[in-house]
Amino acid sequence: MNIAIDHNNEGIIFLEKGQNDKALLEFKKAAQLMYSITQELKNNRKTGSETQQQPKSLTLCTSSKNPIATENSFIRSTPILMAGSQEPTDSCQCTIESATVLLNMALTYHIDSQTPNCMKGATQSAITLYDMSYSLGLQVNEDTRSHHIILTALNNLGQLYYELGDYNKSRLYLEDLSTYVMFLGPGEEENAVRDRHEFLLNAMVLRNPNTSAGAA
Repeated sequence: MNIAIDHNNEGIIFLEKGQNDKALLEFKKAAQLMYSITQELKNNRKTGSETQQQPKSLTLCTSSKNPIATENSFIRSTPILMAGSQEPTDSCQCTIESATVLLNMALTYHIDSQTPNCMKGATQSAITLYDMSYSLGLQVNEDTRSHHIILTALNNLGQLYYELGDYNKSRLYLEDLSTYVMFLGPGEEENAVRDRHEFLLNAMVLRNPNTSAGAA
């Protein structure tokens, strides 16, 4: 587990340097390790070698203090760092860790898609990975570490579809974003309050420009 976490954090260092290709290599290594751990856990369940009361992972997930600079202010461009797991590999669910790695990988493709010489299929790769991280986050949404993953994925999916001109699909994701923010409440920490206000503002501003023009 800790090796996968190290690859994730190394990927963020490359991402902050603008070395997207190297960042993706590190995130992919982390994702592959997470997949292997997950499969091992599934096999343990089938053989009955795993305890029924599965302890939760205690991996610390924190937003990087260095958001990636983008020309589009609607993109939530802060990757997630992870501190070493405090649980043995064979007793952790890995869902949060896997969702985090997928989110960081999606963000890398998303940021790259904004550049003139972007990687082929960068936008679609970002969409697919955001959807995957969002789905994993929902599986453990009672875990507060999943909140940032879910909010970021919904926000960035809404922004991507808006950019592609698919305003109906964009609106669906942004409405889900607004609903989820309201479900969570205002939050207790100052950063959480500010983040949720920004998410709500994005959901309000990113509307079908044709509809807005007609209403005016």
